[in-house]
Amino acid sequence: MSIRKKINHLILCTILCLTTAFSNIVTPDMSMVYAENDYMAKWEERKSLPIQTDEIPNWPKGPQIGAECAILMEMNTHTILYAKDINKKMYPASTTKILTCLLAMQNCNLDDTITFSHDSIYDVPVDGARVGWDPNGVFHPDDRLNLELALYCVLVKSANEVASAVGEHVAQSLGMEKSTAAFAELMNKKAKELGCVNSNFKNANGLFDEDHYTCAYDLALIGCEFFGNELLCKMSSTPRFHFKYEQTTDNKTTKNDSEEEIDNSGSYDVYLSSKNQLFKGSPYAYQYLLGSKTGFVSQSRQTLVSGAEKDGMKLVCVVFNEESPYQFEDTVTLFNYGFENFHRISINDNETKYHVNDTDIFNTNNDLFGSSDTLVSMEKEKYIVLPNTADFEDTASTLSYNNLSDDSSDIIATIEYTYSDVPVGNCNIVLNKGNTDNFDFAPGEPGANQSDNTNPEDKTSPTIFINVTKVITVVIIVAVLLIILMLIFSFLKSYHFSPRGRGIKRKREQRREHRQTLRNAKRNARLQKKINRQKRKAYKKRYTPSNFSFSSKHNRKRFK
Repeated sequence: MSIRKKINHLILCTILCLTTAFSNIVTPDMSMVYAENDYMAKWEERKSLPIQTDEIPNWPKGPQIGAECAILMEMNTHTILYAKDINKKMYPASTTKILTCLLAMQNCNLDDTITFSHDSIYDVPVDGARVGWDPNGVFHPDDRLNLELALYCVLVKSANEVASAVGEHVAQSLGMEKSTAAFAELMNKKAKELGCVNSNFKNANGLFDEDHYTCAYDLALIGCEFFGNELLCKMSSTPRFHFKYEQTTDNKTTKNDSEEEIDNSGSYDVYLSSKNQLFKGSPYAYQYLLGSKTGFVSQSRQTLVSGAEKDGMKLVCVVFNEESPYQFEDTVTLFNYGFENFHRISINDNETKYHVNDTDIFNTNNDLFGSSDTLVSMEKEKYIVLPNTADFEDTASTLSYNNLSDDSSDIIATIEYTYSDVPVGNCNIVLNKGNTDNFDFAPGEPGANQSDNTNPEDKTSPTIFINVTKVITVVIIVAVLLIILMLIFSFLKSYHFSPRGRGIKRKREQRREHRQTLRNAKRNARLQKKINRQKRKAYKKRYTPSNFSFSSKHNRKRFK
């Protein structure tokens, strides 16, 4: 090769090397800038997406937020206060963990001991959230951990390997295979029981899987159950947690940062810290917060599910596909929107159409069960949720009767309330079976067999069957008591006392008067004697020897 060719080759190699070096230095930063700009542009676009609840007549207008999907739901009535594309399939990321912890709390004991399997440790990618400083975390296969501490690891640190181990433990405790797949079956079964409509879970920690998805509405239903548990609320509102962990295997990990400490005996001081910004002392701290769980994978962006309570009203908020830190800002905005624009109204205090009346036991036109309020009643603590501008009279209600062929059910009927065609709550009419063993409430004609197959559409009005024997017995007893009382009253009114009785009474009065007369006479006699003594004393004093002259015979005789 000639010298000239060698020089050209050297120059070309130099240019290529410099180009490669330059691209390695500049391209990543430029890609990050471009990606960030792209995310923020999409964020601005999402603010203009329609809000379904804004289309409801007389409903408070909801805030414009950057989340793609969001929902605000009242916890007890499941009234949807704010809805933005709530049924769209989304990836929940680590918000999945609230369902994992809910199943653990409902099916296991807090003092249970979970054992880490090989899969629970190594199925988590290196960049996935773990407990500890090591890429493989603090825990190793066959390590054991108390379930309560494990739940803190899941809800505070969002530890993926611990979530998997918890899920495997729950499946095993219920007699199933100790695996993530078996636990996923339990998750999907629970979601269906809660009324979820667009969910499918494949793992316990929320790591990305094309077939692992849910929607804002479904996650809100799960959140209602989750935040109804006081201990789970406490765990999910804990910003920092520390516990002592005794290593149970021979695997030793050395410390390479200051987050956890290890001594020679294999005892770890484990410190858990949450990235949630809604907790006290954080930039978006919310004073009415019950609990909260964050989530992030690149396919879902930021996700957040939270619960809050103010003045007795509990709300659940879900935010999907948002940029940090706006998921916290959106949540606070939606909570304030709910608490400021809606209020609770007691059903029992305001319901008149279906009120239990005492006037006529056989009247069931408007009074469902007549005067049998000791036998059936409305649920006392039920309420509906309405905008501040609406009253109870603005709602519409429908009554549906329960199938009472199942003796285990105490619910006779259910009243559903709507406002502008939006469900805002319900109330059950319940039967006190302890007082009504012989009462039989069922749809159909009197004497019809409950096991007969009847078409529900053919039911025009429910019939109330009453134990006639008991009713007649009660009526007869009441009638007899009334007759006895009337006879006694008539007897007392017409009874006349005998003359002898009146004579005895008169003699007693005469004796009292005689005794009083004697007492008065004695008292007068004593007074008269006293007066006489005083007169004699005065007389003697008047005619003493010093005042009289004895010169005459008459005075001496008078003095004597």
